[in-house]
Amino acid sequence: MDFIGFSIKKPVTVLVGVILVVLFGIIGLLRMPYQLSPTVTEPEITVTTTWRGATPYEIERDIIEEQEKVLKGIPGLVEMESDSLNGRGTVTLRFSIGTDVDNALLRVSNKVNEVKAYPEGVDRPVISATGSATSPVIWMILKAEEGNPRGIDTYKTFFEDEVKQHLERVEGVADLFLGGGRAEEMHVVVNPTRLAAYGFTINDMINTLRAENANVSAGTLGVGRRDFRIRTTAEFKSPDDIESVVLRSTGQRRVLLGDVAEVRHGYAKKDTAMIHNGEDGMAVGIMPEVGTNILEMTDRVYDVVQWLNAEKMRPRGIYIDWVYDQRPYINGAINLIKQNIAIGGVLAVIVLLIFLGSVRSTVVVATAIPISVFGAFVAMHLMGRNLNVVSLAGIAFAVGMLVDSAIVVIENIDRHRKMGKSPFDAAYDGATEVWGAILASTLTTVAVFLPVVFLEEEAGQLFRDIAIAVVSAITLSLFVSVSVIPMFSKQIFSLAKEKKKTGKRLLAGFGSKAVDAITALVARAIATRESRLVTVVSLTAAALITAYALFPKMEYLPQGNRNLVISILVPPPGLSYEERQHIGENFMRGAQPHMGKDHGGLPGIDNMFYVGSPGIMLSGAISTQEKRAGELLPLFSRLIFSNPGMFGISMQAGIFQTRLGRGRTVEVNISGSDLNGIVQSAG
Repeated sequence: MDFIGFSIKKPVTVLVGVILVVLFGIIGLLRMPYQLSPTVTEPEITVTTTWRGATPYEIERDIIEEQEKVLKGIPGLVEMESDSLNGRGTVTLRFSIGTDVDNALLRVSNKVNEVKAYPEGVDRPVISATGSATSPVIWMILKAEEGNPRGIDTYKTFFEDEVKQHLERVEGVADLFLGGGRAEEMHVVVNPTRLAAYGFTINDMINTLRAENANVSAGTLGVGRRDFRIRTTAEFKSPDDIESVVLRSTGQRRVLLGDVAEVRHGYAKKDTAMIHNGEDGMAVGIMPEVGTNILEMTDRVYDVVQWLNAEKMRPRGIYIDWVYDQRPYINGAINLIKQNIAIGGVLAVIVLLIFLGSVRSTVVVATAIPISVFGAFVAMHLMGRNLNVVSLAGIAFAVGMLVDSAIVVIENIDRHRKMGKSPFDAAYDGATEVWGAILASTLTTVAVFLPVVFLEEEAGQLFRDIAIAVVSAITLSLFVSVSVIPMFSKQIFSLAKEKKKTGKRLLAGFGSKAVDAITALVARAIATRESRLVTVVSLTAAALITAYALFPKMEYLPQGNRNLVISILVPPPGLSYEERQHIGENFMRGAQPHMGKDHGGLPGIDNMFYVGSPGIMLSGAISTQEKRAGELLPLFSRLIFSNPGMFGISMQAGIFQTRLGRGRTVEVNISGSDLNGIVQSAG
């Protein structure tokens, strides 16, 4: 089939194809998820087991080691890492790229069930698979309204029972991070004197309460024509139920729990310090699902938060304060790249106008840019990619390359037109004559970028978007050059009337002079053998010297300039809640001169929060000047090391950061049989 001839003879068919490509490109553009960076999926599954009151040594010996024995044989497992903390143990399993997460999750669940037994009091292990997207993209603070006499930390149970579910049900939300707060509890306050007088011990009370706080089913009893279900209900529902528990009955006297203890409603012991702008609160972080549209998900969460504040929170005297999300940075970054694409397209058209010297030819060639760009969006949508700074950078990078093939075709068509051929013959012969050359040129470009699409490691996932964008846009520009360009040329040449040249316009004259100058320079450079040798050596040397002088700093990925500074604190072991609260207050006092205003040459701080829990201590700050957040790093470094025995690091959240605090870190793992020796070596 003569594709070029068919395109010239069937302009309506070609136009319909162009309209369909642009239409589906717009649809794909609107439906693609918006994210800050490409999705890097490292299959990761976490097994978390809680044992209240246990030390890290007991957690490791009785839980972690038993789980590791059964989990280490799972197919596709690349790395297994465990953390043993006070009251909690975590095993993190990382699988090879390409592993089906659902299948791996099923295997992990089955293997965990193979653990024969856990010590008494250990909760059932919780298995989660959130991939690498474990860093919250939204931060909120639960705070009490002015005049509320109740502490905000006492609303944790209310939040988990009445509020959390509404946030978790939002489309695109994977998990929530909750820092701070105390759960509601029933406290049994024992009178040790009376307890001893009755001859009881604390363990006796605990065993009795555990045995009595249960509903027991005794099956069914058939009586005549009916069956009755028999069950004993003994689950506690009020303090009176607990105080009426019988500790001992001799037939003559009964000893109730209320005789030796007082039961009252209370809250769990404080273990997490949470401060926001100098006020107490509870931090809420929203973690997204892999591949979700961050902008749309954030809008949905914001709407739910506004509804919660009006319907659920206000009657209780509390509210959710929206602190941080990625919408300003994502929109700013994407708009900047869109602006660069538009500017690049305009500059490309201006250059075409200068050197082609014809508005008609420029218009014909310029059609390759929007058609190829929107066609790239179709390919990206069909391959399940998202719109991010890398994919848009690929489009921007390809804009200048899209017109190369079209320029070759239009120039050759124009040459044949000047030979006196008809519009059809000029378009057909001009395109047919060079289509093999532009095919070879396109294939060389595709051959450079296409292999990146098939890489499965982290680098492949990061740069796959730019490869898909370039390959699809360049490939489509080839078809535009051998179908749309000849068709447009034939139609324009047929409609245009021959006009005598009365003079060249300014741009056309400048282009002609530039071409003449370059042609003269090339002729002189290749005139003799010596001139050719000098030209090759000079250009090679100039290229090497320029590359050496302008070579940028080596870096794996750019940092970006997000308006979020994270400080990770590593305190001495065994800090109490009071000491963690004191550290947070010191942080706030040190940053107070910068709150809301520039101070000491540093930008102001718009929002600042601190979370000090037994498992992690961190602080986050948002600058009043979005572009200068990185200048706050020295301030927070000083605040960290102003605390005796404290170690830590402050970092600006990176554009490609996934896990909290691990955006630009180098991990050094030290292993051995003696923990004390490992600690000394690490120090």
